[in-house]
Amino acid sequence: MGEPIVLILSTDDSVKPENVVERMRKLPNSQQQVELSADSPECIGYAYKIHTKYYDTKVILYAHGSAELATIPNAILKRTEGILIYFNAKDRSFLERLPAYSTFVQQNEIEFGILLCSTLQENNTDGITYSEAKSQCTVLDVIELEPNVEDADEEVAGIGEATGVDELIQAMHNYIWSNVHINRRNRNTTMNDEESPTLLSPADPGNPADDGNGVPITEEEERIIEAELNGFERLLTEVMNFQPNTSNWTRNERLMYAEELAEMFDNLVEEDDAIGQT
Repeated sequence: MGEPIVLILSTDDSVKPENVVERMRKLPNSQQQVELSADSPECIGYAYKIHTKYYDTKVILYAHGSAELATIPNAILKRTEGILIYFNAKDRSFLERLPAYSTFVQQNEIEFGILLCSTLQENNTDGITYSEAKSQCTVLDVIELEPNVEDADEEVAGIGEATGVDELIQAMHNYIWSNVHINRRNRNTTMNDEESPTLLSPADPGNPADDGNGVPITEEEERIIEAELNGFERLLTEVMNFQPNTSNWTRNERLMYAEELAEMFDNLVEEDDAIGQT
């Protein structure tokens, strides 16, 4: 079926979907293009590699030329797992379109969805506020690509979380896409971009793994690492089976379960960080 597609739309004539693609990938759009349909050569996507500590994958960013949902080809929809919608936060008429986007996301069972804008407004007399966007469309998150100076300064100082384009990239990395491959590797194992991100075999017993600084990993550390990987594999299985297992649940039940999985993931990462600092 191919890699998952992230559909990108823009309701702001001054910002093309391709602009969002370029900012995310930090590459010229002339590079790493992917033809998505032999029947429609104009359907061009852009490869986007995702690398985390636990898994690697690749998705395709598809910049659709129209904000009208009816114009999206079925071949694209079948592979769509995520959607990004850019809007002008100073244009309050966009709020009228949100119910249609919300329905589209739910009908197509799109789990990853984000509304993008330059900067949200502080009050509704100037445009769209964060609370308005969220209340009109609860199924989509909201990210400012150009947050105010105070937010940006907090990120630089290490006070706050990622903001702007970095927040969007972080969200892409935190979502578990359907084609992920777990990286079972020792800490001294490296993998070139050209290598397939499949499960790696254990290190040669005759050449013990080290911690990256030339210090051999003890049996206890190896046991802890293996336990972490097993825990993550179990969690990943739960996430990948999320849609079929919860298809008959209410939306609130699905959201609560998704929050539980997210908390489990955070706990795994915190435990790993704590071990790495000892």
